[in-house]
Amino acid sequence: MRILKLTAIVLFITLATGCASFEKSSSVAADLQQDKITNLALNQRVQDAITQVEQDYLQAKDKNFSYYAPRTWQSVEQDLVSTRKLVNRFDPNNQGFFGGPSESSVLASIAEVSDQLIQAQKIKQQVTTILAQPLADIEYLTPKVGKEWQRELNNINQNIIQFINNIERNRAVSRQKVDRDKIQKKIHALEINIVIAEYYAPLEKQFHQLNKRLIPQSYNKVLLGLQQLNNVIATAPRDTTALTDTASLIKKDIQSAEHIAADVNWINNLDKNQREEIVLHYRATLEGLGLKFLNQDLSNLSYKAQVSTFERELSAQLAEFATEDSDVAITDDAETKIENNLIETSTEDVTVETTQVTTNSIVNN
Repeated sequence: MRILKLTAIVLFITLATGCASFEKSSSVAADLQQDKITNLALNQRVQDAITQVEQDYLQAKDKNFSYYAPRTWQSVEQDLVSTRKLVNRFDPNNQGFFGGPSESSVLASIAEVSDQLIQAQKIKQQVTTILAQPLADIEYLTPKVGKEWQRELNNINQNIIQFINNIERNRAVSRQKVDRDKIQKKIHALEINIVIAEYYAPLEKQFHQLNKRLIPQSYNKVLLGLQQLNNVIATAPRDTTALTDTASLIKKDIQSAEHIAADVNWINNLDKNQREEIVLHYRATLEGLGLKFLNQDLSNLSYKAQVSTFERELSAQLAEFATEDSDVAITDDAETKIENNLIETSTEDVTVETTQVTTNSIVNN
């Protein structure tokens, strides 16, 4: 009996121990499963954060932040590399003082890169706003700058780079405007110099070869043209039509002045007999033209009178031609109106006839 009692006790203890062991194993398994779920969630949160930042970086990469915010962009690139390394080392099961980086430190590093990207965008917006005109002018001028002005252009570009660096250092807005105006002034001076070199300088060089004492009137005419061109350059340096037209007129005046100077020199070097021959030649030419085109004998008139006669007669003939053209135009217009009236009248008659036919048909029916 005692043996049976001991056997029952042993069996009970065995069963109780087995149940406890089973419950403990089930609890550990549940805890492990929960830890696994938690770790996956932590890892996914970190991966989502770094993926978003890297996508933002790739989108910003082609927006020229290295020019508009160079220091900030450099920090973005450096910190993004170190942050990616930190993410690669992150292990939810190995965080803490003696382990790998913690979730909070990794997410903080990612957030810092994101903040720097936002800061780069703000700086670019600030730069493109305050430097809108200088940047547009530089874009316009750069293709026009040759070797002669390359140094000035490089200097301006360096000023712009320094200006951007000052913005990244949070320089006062009032000081930014002063620096911006200095840059704009340099750009304007460069543009004026480029236009002068293209339009004004070649003509000025030819002008200085004219003899003021020999042909003072022609000389002063060219000088006045150069002053007008200089005014166009100062007020409208990009008006290529005005620049080209003014420069073309000056070029023609210079060519005319050169011919006049040659004629004056030629006349001054003639002796008395040659001078008379020249006068006779020009008079004979005008007299021949008078007989041919005016049917008049101009031989008894002075040279000035001959020229005046040509001007008067030609003006009268041109006025007569203009009157005839006007009469022809009026006649053509009148004929057109008559034709239109005839067409309208014909149309009305046809309409009336059609109406009458229709009415008769209705009545008959």
